[in-house]
Amino acid sequence: MPVLPIRELYCPSHFGNSYEVALDNEMREILSEAKFWGLNRYADWFDTIDLYDVYNKKHDLFNLPEAMWARKFANFQIASELGFDLTLVITPNHVFSDQVTPANEATKGSLLFGQLVCPSKPGAMEMILKNYRNLFEDFSRRGLRIGSVAACPYDYGGCACEQCQPWIVTFGKLVKEIAGLGKNIFGAMDAELIGWWWTDEDHRDFTAWADREAPGLFKSLAFHLPYNEAAYKVRPIPAGCRERAFVHIAYGETNHPIDDAYGHYGPVIAPDRLEKTCAFLAERTAAGFMAYSEGVYDEINKALLAGITSGQFPTADKVLQTYAQRHFGTETDGWAEWLRMMGNPANLNLARARNLFKHLKVNARESWRLEQLELRLIMLEADRAVRSQSEWNPQRLEAAKTFWDAKERLYRKIWALGLTRHGFRFDAVVPDWHEDYLKIKGRHRDHDKWNNLKQA
Repeated sequence: MPVLPIRELYCPSHFGNSYEVALDNEMREILSEAKFWGLNRYADWFDTIDLYDVYNKKHDLFNLPEAMWARKFANFQIASELGFDLTLVITPNHVFSDQVTPANEATKGSLLFGQLVCPSKPGAMEMILKNYRNLFEDFSRRGLRIGSVAACPYDYGGCACEQCQPWIVTFGKLVKEIAGLGKNIFGAMDAELIGWWWTDEDHRDFTAWADREAPGLFKSLAFHLPYNEAAYKVRPIPAGCRERAFVHIAYGETNHPIDDAYGHYGPVIAPDRLEKTCAFLAERTAAGFMAYSEGVYDEINKALLAGITSGQFPTADKVLQTYAQRHFGTETDGWAEWLRMMGNPANLNLARARNLFKHLKVNARESWRLEQLELRLIMLEADRAVRSQSEWNPQRLEAAKTFWDAKERLYRKIWALGLTRHGFRFDAVVPDWHEDYLKIKGRHRDHDKWNNLKQA
């Protein structure tokens, strides 16, 4: 397998995930482990959800905005100390909560949400550029050099008004201006693109505009890999722009029929899917990837993707064996077999998985890594036990309770998560039997809209 030069780890610290709550020693351990497997770039997004403008305040209080900014900069500092190159992810027209007004608010759509301003409204472009100038200067004051900005047009970004159409071109113009600001401050900075949710028309229109009005500006585009796909659809990109992949590592082999994403069924493992993606990237002679991560529960997927593309390991099984030797200490072939089994929970032979785990655990080193894997097995066993019965008898009720007790232990005792939000909320994803279980228990779950925000 050829070595891919850009092996980037995108760790957005938000919504109560691991990267938002980790303190310095823990974050250093997380990133040191990532570096061991071959990751060489670090990225975060200074999203401003629920935050006021930290650069325009009249007090010295340490509220949520200040806490979020401090955590993100601390993470960047640790990444820099460990030798990672630094990337800032941007969604250009997503601004601070106190900057959106009825006069400048963007026109929203199904894929356009967040605290958005319309760049076509008077003063909005200037405000956006001021925000990024403030942020770049903040990095510079702290002695941190941003080597690249990676821009994403959607998912907390976009405007559907007539003046901003086609949005992808308006987005490109914003990124061009922001990249210019960065170069003025850092001396050199690459402009790169994230293809999350881009359509065929987006690729066509953006490429035509960039080749005409920003030739040579964009150094790479990370193509969107939809759920359950190991290869991206090759579409037009600007001249001189290298191919990469935006690889979602925060889910297992598949997210259907069990929605095995973001840790809702425990740590995720995808040796088959990621090995195929590595082979595809090699075939395309791609420049690399951006691995989209949302917490420590996807650590094995970090190892798989980076271990193969860094040239350290020829296959996913070799990565799994090395991971087992590094963290469990014994019977590496057996652990590799068991970890591969756990990648697709819907097709799992639970009796075989339990017997093999029982055997392997005897001589394995105790750790949070071992316990999180056992809790995944417990959750899947409990879920299957609930589904095996049609009436809510004591045994079925106990199985449902076991499922939720195991998940709570994962969230609080193993991953040390706090106030989780958005799609990472503790009960954002639930088994289809859960509503009936709550009714039987005499409670009612608060219905919400999160399940309507399934990503394409």
